[in-house]
Amino acid sequence: MDDQKAAQFIEFLERKVQALRGQRLVFFVIGRAGWGKSSTVNSLVGQDVCEVSDHETTTTDITGFNFEMNGVKAIIFDTPGLCDGSGNDRIYIEKIRSEIKEPDSMLYVNRLDETRITDNDKRGIKIISEALGIESWKHAVIVFTFADKLSASEYQKKLTKRTQSVRQAIAECIKDTDIAYQIPAVAIVNKNDTTPDGKSDRTPDGKEWLGEFFTVVAERVSMKGMIALLSFLTPSITKRTRFNKAQKAIIRRKFVEAVLQSMGTAAGFGAAVAGLLNAPIIIGFSGAGIVGTLIGAWLSRYDDE
Repeated sequence: MDDQKAAQFIEFLERKVQALRGQRLVFFVIGRAGWGKSSTVNSLVGQDVCEVSDHETTTTDITGFNFEMNGVKAIIFDTPGLCDGSGNDRIYIEKIRSEIKEPDSMLYVNRLDETRITDNDKRGIKIISEALGIESWKHAVIVFTFADKLSASEYQKKLTKRTQSVRQAIAECIKDTDIAYQIPAVAIVNKNDTTPDGKSDRTPDGKEWLGEFFTVVAERVSMKGMIALLSFLTPSITKRTRFNKAQKAIIRRKFVEAVLQSMGTAAGFGAAVAGLLNAPIIIGFSGAGIVGTLIGAWLSRYDDE
């Protein structure tokens, strides 16, 4: 990609990031009470933006947590009781429809050490599918909490089995195996302990989970929400974990595709897509602020790994 095209790309990105101040990033979190939904959001964001409670709840309210980072506004919708057999399904569906038009990212939280998918879990999946449509599952990530409850020897087998069970339950509820079996799954720990070398928490197989968690969320977020997500979290996430080349490549591709889609074909960038996706921007760019951070994190040369 030549310097002129790269400069045009950067100029557009600056305008796009500035425009994000009038938009809102929408997260939707699903799962049983006490299974780590709020902690999962707090782990992703790096701040205690959601209240954490171990108490069961029977409310049918849709709880929204509003906050802002790097000039980008976000709201996280929680659904207490959705997968706990409480309330009237029709009331839930209407409340979800009235509060949430189209989530940018949907986190389906389930315990990794659980043994089965219950009828209430399936009920929650059906409610979401009817309220938001099965297309909403294209922005979903299955998040397994309490991975630290498993031993290293049983961890991978359990993760594979639980992933298959949840995907199958979703497929049965939405009647679409293609969508259901493409939903990625990630296991996390949700605690503040760190390993002796100071890195973020690891799953029982010894791997850092935060980078993978962020990567699958970025890969699945709506195209219109991608630039907002990166503007929102990049400064925080790059300080808290280290991404490998494969993870960077996934985020980079989605980032570039989101910018190109925003620019439209009239911008004349069709022929430059391959260059952007396969070769990093290496022109001299010394811009500060969030645009400089984004380029430095995702559009610069890859680290040698």
